[in-house]
Amino acid sequence: MQPISRRSLFAMAAVATPLAFLAACGDDKKDGASGSTPGDTTPGDTTPGDTTPGDTTGSSTPDPGALTGTVNFLNFTGWAGPTTYADFAAAFPGASVNEIAFASNDDTISKAKDRAGDIDVVLVDGTTFPRLTALGVLAELGDVPNMSLVADQYKGNSWDPTNASFAPTDHGRTGIIYRKDLVTTPPTSWAEFFEMAPEHSGKVAMLDYQGSVMDNVLVMLGKPVGSTDETDLAAVLDVLTTVKPHLLAISTEVGKAVAAGDAVMAMCDAYDAQLALTTNPDVVFVDPSEGQVGYLEGLAILDGPRNALASAFVNFFLEQANYAAFINNVASPYVQPDNPDIDAALKASPVINPPAEVVAKLQYHVFLGEDQPKFDAVWDAFKAA
Repeated sequence: MQPISRRSLFAMAAVATPLAFLAACGDDKKDGASGSTPGDTTPGDTTPGDTTPGDTTGSSTPDPGALTGTVNFLNFTGWAGPTTYADFAAAFPGASVNEIAFASNDDTISKAKDRAGDIDVVLVDGTTFPRLTALGVLAELGDVPNMSLVADQYKGNSWDPTNASFAPTDHGRTGIIYRKDLVTTPPTSWAEFFEMAPEHSGKVAMLDYQGSVMDNVLVMLGKPVGSTDETDLAAVLDVLTTVKPHLLAISTEVGKAVAAGDAVMAMCDAYDAQLALTTNPDVVFVDPSEGQVGYLEGLAILDGPRNALASAFVNFFLEQANYAAFINNVASPYVQPDNPDIDAALKASPVINPPAEVVAKLQYHVFLGEDQPKFDAVWDAFKAA
């Protein structure tokens, strides 16, 4: 199957709901249509059976006949392998997966609190996970031997330092893309990107994602990620309002604009950049020298009657072949660098498989809690300027 980016998935969902493709880095999205899979699509009872402790070689260990019912999975529409859900149903006779479309982080919290859809497994990042922890709705992952396939650099995160309840699946980061045939001096840093904007006035694109933009400006300024210090936020607003007159667009699909030549450079997320590079070989992705901010996503289990089944699904998702099918389908930066089944072209891409020095500088978005309105105010002022 031709690899597709999350942007493409969102764009397809947007046929019914125009804003369904907004990103997952802390910004809200509009409701999308729920997907479903073969088998029962209503919440079903599970008969928990004992799971047999497995080794760490990446095998799916539960007795296939011991677990039955429907796993209700809150996820981006189609953010899985092409046959992941059907394969799980085949591996566990009597079991199935019902995909519930992600709408927004706030919607996720509401659904988790009210058990709307009776959700079992949810795709979350480091800004949403702490909110679920505060609600007291999370269960431990249980027996997930395929966690051993996840590289250590993606484990031990601040929101789950003991890896008890968060199974990393994929990650992303914001960088710079530019057209090498249209830009004489390529930008190598955030500072150069903003300095060059007047030179390419009207040909520069900016992401329409608050966290992706503001956090990376903070990195450029040498400030803490997620800072809500008034002086820091004033400096961020100054940078953004200074560049705004030179912007072609503030958009969720900047990769397409650069690939087409409508823009010559843009702030761009990795999965969007990969699609742009694939579309036009003159597009180049840059990891800014100051470092950058991104996200780490993973699977979490909401405590309920099907915890054993949910644990089996998480383990199945991370199994070597299944995980590779997921990455090959969505073309996202991955957390199993030693997986031999991941497509060679993706492994060869420094966008999807960043070098260690890039990962070492990568910081994740942080949960701001009660300080979020301070961030929001700066973004609103930028958009209104």
